[in-house]
Amino acid sequence: MPKISLKLTHEGRTEVLEVARKANLLRSIQESGIPIGSACGGNGLCASCKVNVLKGEKNLSTPNDIEVGLSVRNQLQSNERIACQTKVMGDVEITTSYW
Repeated sequence: MPKISLKLTHEGRTEVLEVARKANLLRSIQESGIPIGSACGGNGLCASCKVNVLKGEKNLSTPNDIEVGLSVRNQLQSNERIACQTKVMGDVEITTSYW
């Protein structure tokens, strides 16, 4: 089963979640109880669920049209992804930017 490593740098700890292949990144984070923004409820409208990919970017789904549009409008960096539009395909390490 793929693992998502969430580095919560503000707390100086790492949470490791195990999720099924093709699991939605936002839902996986929310179900673990880790705080993450989601003003639109995961409908791909707000980009508040942005995450920074530290390792394993190739193990995330290819950005869909919704994510590409949000990335352009919000001037996201190449290592930033919209969690509600992203599926986990393998091991990744990310940080949330909610705080």
